[in-house]
Amino acid sequence: MQNKNILIIGGGASGLMCALTCVLNNKSVCVLESGFKVGKKILVSGNGRCNLTNKNILKNCYNNYPEQLNVFNNAKTLELFSSLGLETYFDEEGRCYPISNHSKSVLDVILNKLNNPLCEIITNSEVKNIEKIGDHFIVKTSTETFKANKVVLATGGNSVLPILKSLNIPHKTFKPSLCGLKTTQNLKQLNGIRVNALVSLLKGNKLEHSEVGEVLFKEDGLSGICIFNISAKMNWLNLENAKVVVNLFPNLTFEELTKKLKTRVNNLSNYATHKFFDGMLQPALANEIFFRTKINTNKIIKSLSDENLAQLAKILQSLEFNVCGTQNNFQVFSGGIELSSITKTLECKTVKNLFFCGEILNVDGMCGGYNLQWAWTSGHIVGENL
Repeated sequence: MQNKNILIIGGGASGLMCALTCVLNNKSVCVLESGFKVGKKILVSGNGRCNLTNKNILKNCYNNYPEQLNVFNNAKTLELFSSLGLETYFDEEGRCYPISNHSKSVLDVILNKLNNPLCEIITNSEVKNIEKIGDHFIVKTSTETFKANKVVLATGGNSVLPILKSLNIPHKTFKPSLCGLKTTQNLKQLNGIRVNALVSLLKGNKLEHSEVGEVLFKEDGLSGICIFNISAKMNWLNLENAKVVVNLFPNLTFEELTKKLKTRVNNLSNYATHKFFDGMLQPALANEIFFRTKINTNKIIKSLSDENLAQLAKILQSLEFNVCGTQNNFQVFSGGIELSSITKTLECKTVKNLFFCGEILNVDGMCGGYNLQWAWTSGHIVGENL
């Protein structure tokens, strides 16, 4: 049995930040990671560029906004990373990236500091059980057993459920978030098409969320950043099913779009109707529009009536999709341990010297660096208070 003072379970962003903070405070720490290397999510975040925070950490971009985000905020996060040698910049949307545009730069500066006698990182070490005996924790992995004074759970999602159950720690169900959405409509013919659009989430007839961004059509549904954000909103609203409406021409009023379509009729009057959207939409998307309006595309374009044009304009600005599930490409988990179950230092109220940080807590944000900021914040605060 190995004796450890501080044992951090999980080598993701929050676990590594916790270990880093311990090292900076001259505390000895051991990190257990179930995978073959640490920091995997850091490497894939921001499409491999690592969107590590945002210039504006907004409350409405989280399901819960913990007060800890005001204690170790985005400015303090960047100050710490700067001291490690990381150079960063903000894009026009306020998202922060390493100046190298390479996520490995973020992981490198962390691991450079953790290459220290105070820090031990053990990979391929999946924790099977945690037991509190007296003032100590007994942590069993697939290969060995540890005795620790303090334990930090920095894992995310369903992998930690047996541990939470054994320690009698209540939590909200973990659900995939920031992911593509499956639809009842078969979109195989649209697979791979990308459009910039206004995307809206409807619960019944009530508008719950809308934003402009890129939509990627996939065989089984929709993807893209704005769709990812809608998946988060659905979790926050506890929606299993909903309606997503895509407006392909959000910068035009209905009247302006109808006028544009009338101009196309005049300019392309003798072409076959199936060529009406050539130069305006990709052919497969045009076919989807015609399919939904049930307009006969074998006639010539000048046969299109004002009613037909109004039908087309309506579908172009309100292309509806019924959401029936999530795609298996999620970035984070929604749900987890409620903030009411922990102290300000993120220590469990019912199990002394057990701390939590990152995804395991019921805090999740939208795309834009919000989830990594919570990882850095929670990891730092736990590291400071161990």
